[in-house]
Amino acid sequence: MPAFRLAVLVLMAALPVAAQAVTWQMATGVTLEEGGAVELSGRARRWEVAAGYVSEQQVLIHRITPVCPVAGAPAGSCRHDVRDEVDAVDPYAYLSVQRRFEYREGAWLRPQLGLGLVAQSDTNEYVSSAVNFSLSAGVALGERVALEWRHFSNAGTVGPNLGQDAVLLRWQFP
Repeated sequence: MPAFRLAVLVLMAALPVAAQAVTWQMATGVTLEEGGAVELSGRARRWEVAAGYVSEQQVLIHRITPVCPVAGAPAGSCRHDVRDEVDAVDPYAYLSVQRRFEYREGAWLRPQLGLGLVAQSDTNEYVSSAVNFSLSAGVALGERVALEWRHFSNAGTVGPNLGQDAVLLRWQFP
């Protein structure tokens, strides 16, 4: 996808410039849809650039099919067949840029928020556009560990848009 390639080029151009002031983190966790996620991120001041991978997942889809007694029958005479199906969603890679907000700086327990954009290598039932919004909320425990919820969504601009959620455990390394 062109948006993903552009994001890779921007990341490659930005890393050498900011490499001296970057704090690196590794994160791993689960998606809320029976998948897994891994992420490598670098933070410089209040900005974070992250590259990640989300494994194959399962999505529950409610299929509603009208069943009419006669072709062309009025809508009131039709019933609806509702079936739940589980479909596999292919794995994908992503790059995100977020503006990070940290509260109670210097304290052992610090709430954190993030808002930004994410480019994905593939679209699926969870995120149906190549560029989406990224939202995160979490809590840092001490200097090296954080627990974080991440959400990717296009805010309903393109359907379907179930949104992608993951819970990540972060580890900062020197």
